[in-house]
Amino acid sequence: MITKSLIAAAAIAASVTAFAPAQQAQAKTNIDIGIGFGFGGYYPGYGYGYGYAPVYDPYPGAISCHKGKKIVRWSGYNNVQPVDCSLPGYKYTGWKWGHKYLVRVNGGGNITGVQMIF
Repeated sequence: MITKSLIAAAAIAASVTAFAPAQQAQAKTNIDIGIGFGFGGYYPGYGYGYGYAPVYDPYPGAISCHKGKKIVRWSGYNNVQPVDCSLPGYKYTGWKWGHKYLVRVNGGGNITGVQMIF
């Protein structure tokens, strides 16, 4: 009789545990891997997900130093070299008509000054 009672108790315990909701273990981990490649200034594509904090841009929409160099070249100057790549005005040296010039370009891409260098 005791054997039958133990078997019945085991069957009831097995059926109760089968209907009990199972709790899942939570790992509670947070892995964040950011890979970014930046050479020089701020690149708009890089933000919080890439390991770089957003940078305040005091001159939004300004041209790059490389673009300013192209503008000076398109204006007829040869052997254009950047001298100062900080805004509000980029400065370049270039040759035109056999003379060396210092050319200033603003953030909008306009040539604001030309000075002959001796």
